[in-house]
Amino acid sequence: MPKVTEEHRQAMRLRIQDAALACIARKGFSGTSMADIVKEADLSAGAVYVYYSSKAELTTDVGRRVMEQRVAELEDFGDAAEVPAPREVFPPLLDSLLDDNPLAPTLLQIWGESAHDKEFAEIAGAIFESLLGFFTDYLRAYFRRSAAMDGDAAELRARELAPAILAMMQGAVVQTTVFGPSARASVGAGFRAMLAHLECSASPESLDPGLR
Repeated sequence: MPKVTEEHRQAMRLRIQDAALACIARKGFSGTSMADIVKEADLSAGAVYVYYSSKAELTTDVGRRVMEQRVAELEDFGDAAEVPAPREVFPPLLDSLLDDNPLAPTLLQIWGESAHDKEFAEIAGAIFESLLGFFTDYLRAYFRRSAAMDGDAAELRARELAPAILAMMQGAVVQTTVFGPSARASVGAGFRAMLAHLECSASPESLDPGLR
């Protein structure tokens, strides 16, 4: 029997994930069944269940894959002396979430399911913690290198602000998904204004000497 390579397994996972996203785009998250995904992937049920035992498990992988692709640029600063400002980083990330149909509605449905389903609460929690880590790491680098804070002050400010910025992005996804393009325009403008204010308050000239 031929040996199954890791490359083959990864290709199969991506094929199943792509099928799941295609089904969700047509039928919504709650309306998509594993049978729909099996048919879309053009595989046998047994082949799909080798990789994913449930829709919840599959959704976890899809969510991580999509979100990690979008936040990967937050890891690319290396030892650069200057780190891009928040208003140059977070609004494009938000736009990428909102422009990728069916991602935003799918996220909203997962959050809704999480309110009464423990398994989906764990999915949402895993994705949330992953994003929070990316945001905190980026903000720490920004405050240290571009806002001239010392290490302790940068760490504190990053941990304080990362959850709030993530919450603003979640709110923008909710409002845009429910209320449409007009909400996206107003929320996006407000989001950028708040980030610009954050940059001003974090400038070296505005800091208390004890936080530099």
